[in-house]
Amino acid sequence: MSLSAARLSALAADADPWRGLPFELEARRDYKEWQHFVVFGEDWTSLFNLSLEGGGAGKAITVVCRQAWRGHVARCPRPEVRPGRMDATFDRAAMRWRGGRYEIVNHGDGARMEVVLAPASVPSLSHDIRLGPGAHLSWCLVPRLLASGWVEIEGQRRSFEDRPAYHDHNWGRFRWGGDFSWEWGCAVPSDPAVPWTVVFSRMNDRARTRTTATSVFLLRGGAIVRYFRNTEARFTAEGAVDARPSGRVPAAAALLLPDHDRDVPRWTRFEASRGGESLSGEIEAGVRGQILVPSETDVRRVVRLNEAHARARIRGVCAGEAVELDGPCLLEVVRG
Repeated sequence: MSLSAARLSALAADADPWRGLPFELEARRDYKEWQHFVVFGEDWTSLFNLSLEGGGAGKAITVVCRQAWRGHVARCPRPEVRPGRMDATFDRAAMRWRGGRYEIVNHGDGARMEVVLAPASVPSLSHDIRLGPGAHLSWCLVPRLLASGWVEIEGQRRSFEDRPAYHDHNWGRFRWGGDFSWEWGCAVPSDPAVPWTVVFSRMNDRARTRTTATSVFLLRGGAIVRYFRNTEARFTAEGAVDARPSGRVPAAAALLLPDHDRDVPRWTRFEASRGGESLSGEIEAGVRGQILVPSETDVRRVVRLNEAHARARIRGVCAGEAVELDGPCLLEVVRG
């Protein structure tokens, strides 16, 4: 059963407000929260992120990936965030909830943009995903939206209408550099007539010797058709994107790193199955950049959030239908 646009908006509004800083001072120390948006253009991908830190400061991150990767991190000492509300202002970047739609803007440094995103899928909530002893992360995702607006790419304004988009919202207590790493991705079809969207993730320990959780979401239109998790979804990786990252932000943190690394697999593959249903995917990573975060557990290390423009090929049979999805994918690989 398909839900109306009004109902989808109501579900998002109920699930997705900012949680805000915990009341207890001790609980604030390791608190993290962010709102994350991805828009897939005709030949580009943009990323917009508002991140709240436990001390009360924040940052706005913008990335645009076309043939090259361009990113910027703008720090905000006093972001305006109210628990229980969707609206937030981080200096010249902001998100709003107006008329059942998200609005995101950046009028500061980095990729300037004004985008309206209409929810086109049911939100999904996962609570207290373990990231190690005493560390956890909750996840609200709205895996499919339709985005309209404009974004500046290489000095030129690109207008667009009803482009596929993705949104998630994370909050919890952990330290960057703790005993975790992850791979996450969202794949959408190049052909707008294809109804499928896939979101996948794998959580590991920092050394990547142990997988702690896996998930694969399959959507048809706005409905989650299947959710494969843990023993139902297996991941493998092959090769490495050995080119130097196309960009690194903030630039000062890059001085602590070698020019090259092997963080991002050339191919990420998954096999998901339950009963007589199955889904397989192959993600080929292309140009990538890095958002760098100082480790909170070791001053000698830097955590690398690799954001890679990728291509996805996904096949399977679920709910009695053949699944075929070919299209762009944003692949995030966290290391360090």
